[in-house]
Amino acid sequence: MWLSLLPWGFVLLGLLPLWLFPRQESIYPGLVFLLAALILAAAASLYARVPLGPQVRLFWVLGLGLMSNVLAVAASRDLAQVPEDVVAVAAVASLMGGVMFLLGLFFLLRREVPGLPSPMQMGFRHDGGVLPYSALQVLAPSLETLSAVRPVTLLLLHTRSEQPGTELLQFLRQPDMVFELKPGQFLIVLQGSGLEGAQAVFRRIRQNLVIRAYGVLPLQGRSLQQALVQLEGELEHYYLTQH
Repeated sequence: MWLSLLPWGFVLLGLLPLWLFPRQESIYPGLVFLLAALILAAAASLYARVPLGPQVRLFWVLGLGLMSNVLAVAASRDLAQVPEDVVAVAAVASLMGGVMFLLGLFFLLRREVPGLPSPMQMGFRHDGGVLPYSALQVLAPSLETLSAVRPVTLLLLHTRSEQPGTELLQFLRQPDMVFELKPGQFLIVLQGSGLEGAQAVFRRIRQNLVIRAYGVLPLQGRSLQQALVQLEGELEHYYLTQH
């Protein structure tokens, strides 16, 4: 609760000169700066409820709150006769706000990994746990972010066209995901597993199901679309060399 109220405290602090110094006759553009400060404080207050790690939330709310303070000081400067040394505080606040944003980004990318959003929460239906290609497109940014700090390996399988994807789930762990790209072609996203772990998963699947071709690739350092193109190229190369 206190984190949600913090940005409004920054706004009130920036508007304090209005009660300490004589008013200006003109209210423009000070009124516009005041409106912008209130909007930014409202956004910062909502950020306190975003499902991120506690350190990321804290630094991003502080960053937005300090930026709202800068706008509030700018509003006070145009609405009242504020000394220049008071206005200089806004420059320090803007610098600190930028630093807060960078710290939040640091914790987001290196320490606090955001969990993948639930496909059910995003409105995607799944067939016994197998997700459609459209869900993969929506989850692509989250997967790419996750792969920057944790191993994410893609396993592309070409099976029988009538192969149900639900049979693949019994060979996977809980966080792993299965996407049906088209009939008989499935993409398995392995979270926390490198190439060796992917090979072990593939061996278990091949011992129980008919696999016509497969490709495996770490996602780290690539976009999901680039990785899919490379994997599909490996499958095409396999078929060309076999026939």
